[in-house]
Amino acid sequence: MNYTFTLRTIYPYLGELWQAAAVTLWLSSLAIVLSIALGAGIAVLRRSRLRLLRVLGAVYVEIMRNTPLLVILYVVYFAAPAIGIRLSSFVAALLGLTLNSAGYMAEILRAGLIAVAPGQFEAAQSQGMTGWQVFRHVVFPQVFRTIYAPLGNQVIAVILASSLASAVAVEDVASWMQTVGSTSFRFFETFVIAAIVYLVLCQTVNIARLLIGRWLFRQGATR
Repeated sequence: MNYTFTLRTIYPYLGELWQAAAVTLWLSSLAIVLSIALGAGIAVLRRSRLRLLRVLGAVYVEIMRNTPLLVILYVVYFAAPAIGIRLSSFVAALLGLTLNSAGYMAEILRAGLIAVAPGQFEAAQSQGMTGWQVFRHVVFPQVFRTIYAPLGNQVIAVILASSLASAVAVEDVASWMQTVGSTSFRFFETFVIAAIVYLVLCQTVNIARLLIGRWLFRQGATR
């Protein structure tokens, strides 16, 4: 029997798709911001002079980078209630995504810090710069240039990873795909539409990253 590709049976569900896409964007955006903040803290720990803090930072990174995100989501959503921690599906997905992504963000930020030679700190301080001025004029521009590309890649990775949030009942694009596919029995069509949505989201971020990067670094080069 020949299969006929048709989207007519999917049209009634497109209104729900926009809501699902909004959930995916909101979840991903929050996870990105929070994981950058947490990753920055972990990166500082890994650069600490205290061995204990460096070990704690390294242990966190290794655990998060070597544990599947799905397992982390299951622990947060299904196992945590056993010790009295009950979270909504959205909060559990946000926490799982943040914890996982922070392990990668920490390494990206640490690489940026390593790129700044220690002698530059001493040279800046010898010029009478305050700690904030050293960070603003010496450290941050170099760190930002180093981490810009991998940071953009990690943002895209978080958007794609957010599809696993459907496993803990978050009504995102992946959840829409599963629900509409089982309701309409047009799984292939729903898979294609969901893939297009993720493709558009990720390519929009990628194009924005390229354009912003060209503008920022061109501006920096002319100063």
